Amino acid sequence: MPAETIIEVVNINDPDALKAVVEEAGVSEASRADRIASATRRAITEEMDEDPTFYKQFSEREYLNNVVDLASKVARKDRSRDVPESIRGDEDAQALFGVLEGQLKIKDDELVAGDEAASIALEIIDIIKSHLIVDIWSNEVAQNKLRNAIDDYFFDVLRDERGVDLPVQVLDDLELKIMDLARARFAA
Repeated sequence: MPAETIIEVVNINDPDALKAVVEEAGVSEASRADRIASATRRAITEEMDEDPTFYKQFSEREYLNNVVDLASKVARKDRSRDVPESIRGDEDAQALFGVLEGQLKIKDDELVAGDEAASIALEIIDIIKSHLIVDIWSNEVAQNKLRNAIDDYFFDVLRDERGVDLPVQVLDDLELKIMDLARARFAA
């Protein structure tokens, strides 16, 4: 049986403690947000009797507004940022763009520009679509062909032709994310 992980309660009244949670390494943004939200709910509940009017507004109105805002963003697939024109309206390319953006670098650690990353996303989507066959996700040979085609693209086109720096660790991580995304978006 795995050992239990004890998560320290965040004191939202302590700016340093709050900052420490926000900057905590090795923990997803969602986990950090959940810890802060949980601590906020706990503070509201514990301090409600001290100033019911003040705390009630946060426990009801703000929570409802935040949830409604979040729900509408999810429904609209609002990425809270602009995406390059070339991939607007293409949800598959936008999802892949999100995986690639900030991961691809050229000389001097300069990031590949957004338009170029969008172009790369479109090219990878084309590679994925060209390798889709019935039951690809239960066919190891077909999946390996897709991985090899993506490898070839990364090395032959991105590295050799376009000068994109591709450390093995970055490449392995990107390929894993691309395959997961392809599996989720392209059921064949």
